[in-house]
Amino acid sequence: MKEKILSKRPVTFTRAILLVAVLVGIYYFLPQLKAFSHTFAVLEHSSWLWLFVGLVVAALSFLAAAFTQYAAGNYTGKLSDIVLLQFAGSFVNHFLPFNIGGVNLTTRYYNKHGKSHAQAMVMSTIPVVFGIITTVLMVAIISPITLVDYFNQVHSIHLSGWLLVLTIIALIILVIVGFIYRGKVRIFILEALEGLKSIHGLKQLTSLLIGSLAITLTSTVILFASMKAIHTTAPLVAIFALYVTSSLISNIAPTPGGIGAIEAVLVIGLVAMNLSLSQAAAITITYRFLTFWLPILPGGLALHRVNKYKIAGA
Repeated sequence: MKEKILSKRPVTFTRAILLVAVLVGIYYFLPQLKAFSHTFAVLEHSSWLWLFVGLVVAALSFLAAAFTQYAAGNYTGKLSDIVLLQFAGSFVNHFLPFNIGGVNLTTRYYNKHGKSHAQAMVMSTIPVVFGIITTVLMVAIISPITLVDYFNQVHSIHLSGWLLVLTIIALIILVIVGFIYRGKVRIFILEALEGLKSIHGLKQLTSLLIGSLAITLTSTVILFASMKAIHTTAPLVAIFALYVTSSLISNIAPTPGGIGAIEAVLVIGLVAMNLSLSQAAAITITYRFLTFWLPILPGGLALHRVNKYKIAGA
């Protein structure tokens, strides 16, 4: 009994810290809500052309994800089935963190095609592993270009105190979450190593790299289109760096689809690009609508089809 009480203390302590961090964030954030008063006015004058461009590229990003998963599964099954699974998985991921729903569907699909559970799990997680690897590599390449300029911009606009506090709180929460889920991180690293060992040949490796890069590039273009839609822009390198940062955050945020964490990162990053808070909020809303909320309908239809025809098994 005593051991159980002791085992609960770290969890209770971390929850208390998270609660305090959230309350402090709310205290500093609420007075700034008036700055969002012009956000909907900005959205009302959005460019329909650029919204359409963002929509088309968002659809292409799902195809890129399906191609990557098809290569990760060593071309098992049909590409059309994998496309359906990507849409269906995106729907389920709206309700579960860490892409658990999509991974589970894909794992069941490979189980149905004769793969063991261990093999199926590895095949399902390889795209996530490669996504992180390619993202980190690209960050390493572009960081010397963007880091100095970024900090110069941050210094030049003299970010307000509440924004700095929000950034610090976000970092504290990430550290705490990393500590809480350190076991899952260890398992993920082990699965990543197994996934890399399971790659067969240069063709599969090349396909995985191309697919991962395509996902990153299409997502960057969607963010760019979201900026153009409200008649503003920024250097492509800066947009790319912002997307990469939000992508890394989404992979570790303990909320479905990184809700909350991604929005905070995008708003902070866009304000650092000399955009107003209203513009930053409008771009974030547009980007998340195209990449997260709009796919709910086709995702739900895809999940219905997957279940009806037992594409991922019974």
